[in-house]
Amino acid sequence: MKKAAILLTAILITASCGTQMNTLTVVPDTYTAATEPFTEQAPDRVTISAPSPEDSEILAEGVAAISNSHAAARDHAIDDALRNAVEQGVGTHITSETQVNNFQLIEDNIYSNSQGYVSSYRIIDQQVEGQIYRVVIKAKVKSGIIENDLAAMGILLSEQGRPKVMVLIRELQNPADLSSVSMNGDVFETRVMEHFRSRGFPVVDAATVQRILKADQLRLILQGDIETARLAGLQAGAEIVVSGTVNHARTERIIGSSPREIHSCTTSTRAVNANTGSLMAGSGLTLELPFSQSAVRNRAADSTAAYLENEILRTWTRNTNITEIVVSNTDYERLASLKADIMEFRGVTDVAARNLTGSRATVEVVSETSTEEIMDWLSALETISITGFSGNRIEVTTR
Repeated sequence: MKKAAILLTAILITASCGTQMNTLTVVPDTYTAATEPFTEQAPDRVTISAPSPEDSEILAEGVAAISNSHAAARDHAIDDALRNAVEQGVGTHITSETQVNNFQLIEDNIYSNSQGYVSSYRIIDQQVEGQIYRVVIKAKVKSGIIENDLAAMGILLSEQGRPKVMVLIRELQNPADLSSVSMNGDVFETRVMEHFRSRGFPVVDAATVQRILKADQLRLILQGDIETARLAGLQAGAEIVVSGTVNHARTERIIGSSPREIHSCTTSTRAVNANTGSLMAGSGLTLELPFSQSAVRNRAADSTAAYLENEILRTWTRNTNITEIVVSNTDYERLASLKADIMEFRGVTDVAARNLTGSRATVEVVSETSTEEIMDWLSALETISITGFSGNRIEVTTR
């Protein structure tokens, strides 16, 4: 049996969009948001609401391009059919971890958004038509909520190819002065790395970072230079680069008629997609706690890591997916022809040429399907050859 993973719209615990800066001020044991609410929650929180007893049986069709494997095309066609079934039944998108057995009814563990999910389905027809694999399913669609953050995150990580994270965060006395920045990581950086590792993300180890990164590069990255962060991430084999600075301060304050030593921690961090150079998340955080610098550091690191992680997941669970295609050996006419072909792919909503320099061009594809499915459709074209891929980036050359 095979697994068919479907891209979902999951409910995440963050309230702001991926590129919006979140600012939080904390006084002893009290959180107050300066812009929008930010609530810390346990990473393994599980919320389950019973679905409505009313079910709908939906007949849905799915198609996929056949590239190297009929089995892979069949899985993608089932993905498409399940997505269509939920759209017809309750107007939403789903994610599932499904075991598929030919022509048999299978109960699935499905994670979806607040409107509905597929509880079971069976394949009633499947056939190959040229380079297209077509399936028809009968799915039972229920309304209600099933949310499991850990399971949904694992499915999303798998769907995205388990992208590797590189973390570059430095604790500084003066964030404006990076002249003497250390190449060695700090406690804050290590704690953020451990957070991502514990949540299932592969993480670039500190030894690799020290081997490939130069001091000038690190200073530019800490200043927020996205292009330098992108190139460093690619060099390290990372798809996501988390970077930023941390500043500690200590003051005395009268609390309850007694002087108290207050430690504060101010952070500025961001997450960059190393394949596209896009900003996935940004966070500005200020925390204040009495007595202990280590306590405020740990709390700030945990809050920062949780926020960035959730914003990264948010970018993956939107209804649209952005794929960057780098085209070599092309010209304006061939590029226009390729764009027209891509617009015919199932699930593609927009195609835009970002640049054409010499014989090299970059095309951005907006779709409701995954980059892997876009790549399958591309492989069926006779006018191009796929020469490489990484994350949401595909490299092709025209024939």
